[in-house]
Amino acid sequence: MSPGFPSPLRWAPWLLLAWAPPSLALEWQPAAGPTGQPGTPLAPQWSEAESPFSPDPSAPAPPLWELPPTNAAPPGPSSLQWAAVAPGQEILPPTAAEVLPPAPASLAEVQALLTTQMPGWDDYLPLLRLGQLPTTALVHEALGQLSFQQVSPGNGGAAGGSGNQNYGFRADYGLTPALMASAYYTYADDPLFTPIPSRPSQPANLWTVYGGSLRARLAGSDKWQLAAEGALELFTVGSGCGGTVSCDDAGTPNIFNDSGQSVFTRNWVGALSLPLSWQANRNLQLSFVPAVSFLPDSQGADQGGGGEFYGTNISLGVGASYRVGNQVQLFGSAMLPLGPGNNAFDGDLVYSRVPVLSVGANIAVNPRIGLEASITNGFGLSPATAILALPSAPSEPMLSARFSWNPGALDSPSPRYTPRQASLALGGLSVNTALTPADGTTQVWLNGDSRGNLFAGAGYSVSNDFQFQLAAGVFNGIEPRNSFVNTYAGNGDLNLRFGGKAMVFRPSKKLPLWAAGRISVGRNEDESSKQGYLFFETMNTWEASPTLAFHLNPKLALNGDGTSWGVGLAANLQLGRRFQLIPEINLVATDLGGENGSNGSLALRWLASASTTLDVYVSNAAGIYDLGQLLGNDQVRVGARLAFSF
Repeated sequence: MSPGFPSPLRWAPWLLLAWAPPSLALEWQPAAGPTGQPGTPLAPQWSEAESPFSPDPSAPAPPLWELPPTNAAPPGPSSLQWAAVAPGQEILPPTAAEVLPPAPASLAEVQALLTTQMPGWDDYLPLLRLGQLPTTALVHEALGQLSFQQVSPGNGGAAGGSGNQNYGFRADYGLTPALMASAYYTYADDPLFTPIPSRPSQPANLWTVYGGSLRARLAGSDKWQLAAEGALELFTVGSGCGGTVSCDDAGTPNIFNDSGQSVFTRNWVGALSLPLSWQANRNLQLSFVPAVSFLPDSQGADQGGGGEFYGTNISLGVGASYRVGNQVQLFGSAMLPLGPGNNAFDGDLVYSRVPVLSVGANIAVNPRIGLEASITNGFGLSPATAILALPSAPSEPMLSARFSWNPGALDSPSPRYTPRQASLALGGLSVNTALTPADGTTQVWLNGDSRGNLFAGAGYSVSNDFQFQLAAGVFNGIEPRNSFVNTYAGNGDLNLRFGGKAMVFRPSKKLPLWAAGRISVGRNEDESSKQGYLFFETMNTWEASPTLAFHLNPKLALNGDGTSWGVGLAANLQLGRRFQLIPEINLVATDLGGENGSNGSLALRWLASASTTLDVYVSNAAGIYDLGQLLGNDQVRVGARLAFSF
């Protein structure tokens, strides 16, 4: 029984009144003979009648999870009638089997019961890593975790765009209670962050890693744990190629030799570590991790001459995590390379050893969904490359964001939307709403306008509080144009975006608001650009009445050229059963698009059915998705969006 499970004894005083079966329903009536006289005991009589607090006697007893709240008012004296009991007569109370509803009889009923339970302390998974540092924690047997991570400097450096991004995807699976298997992939393809004066042009840089690892718990108790982790990886290194520079091109400089040609190699690498953790108290856990990373010490020997690379590194790691309640964990870690190899190089291509530091916080929306943010100088996202700092700028602080999904974990209780709230969960156009569709809901939408924008997207709710989102499309007709617009929203350039939306607060008596956050990453895929940006927004929705809702939507687009941000304001007015009027405005405070700034939209939404909606709108926004919301347009667009939900 998980924490928070509603014990049937909580409702015992009212079970006889509220859910007695027909054969035991209470009717308070006088018994034969004198009543109310001194010394005459009184007791209720049972008959085939309905209690004042019970439902229709012909209806089946409700399941346990629909029992009344503990603050249900007792019956008043005026509603009770008493009957005399003969001297010596014994009145036995009904048995539990007669008054309690039956236990769940099927998997479906058990799952329905679980959807009403609030997760407790033990339902949340410990952190598998503290930044780059592995811990002793394992995914539970037969369960898994999927995670996506991105690390990038706050500015673009020599790369421009959103900087030297490294993307990582990982899948962890519990094979047994003491053994976890992992598979992962990482990808980085930007020019080096710091200019390289010794080269005629800035070398491009390509790192990709395919790998797998095993983590086993070796020994331990409630206070301490010892584990071992081993990893084997294929590490592809390209210098002088990557991104917009093909590795087949000739005449591009690399960092390993003076051949003037790109260097492209594939290397088998690995890592071993022995994480040791100590549970200092219920909230604080400390970690100590000796490790070794096996990396090549040179590259390009048969491609113009071998040049220095990292080599094998022994390291010592220390870390700590502090749990603030059920859902928040603060963490920090340090990995200290001891040699004999190195883990960093600077703009002069001088190799050295620097500590890899991380500090951050992990926020669990619920046991199924985790969001993590940290500051680090570590660039590698695999066990073998975790010791490596940002190439050419080892002391540059970077922002790391990680999303994790535990498919088999307990979810938040169902929001039980009204039809009106379910329509608000469809979102707005250029101003988003805070409600997320319920677990298992799929959304698909298509959008086009009179200036040539064409976009399509899909969303899938993996939790009652989280939705994955994917979108692709092209911008067209943004005027006036400048270098910023051409870089990120060029005419006819394909834009790909991936992200998610998390609902973090539901209305309460003290604060009647829905609140959520959303983040997406992606880039302009045109060969002339290949530049990306991170888009982040918070959404707040207030239902002022059953037919009127207001939305507050701060948002920003972060990239190597700066940050564009603004605040969206919108309303949703129900017009009868089938239509909604949606006015929106985005007030853009920092505008990288030159004259392209604040914008507004007016939409009419037709609720054609429970699964189909059509929005028709006029707008002077450059588009209704991500960056387009922060760019104005000198001509009005007329557009439509068709959405399906199932």
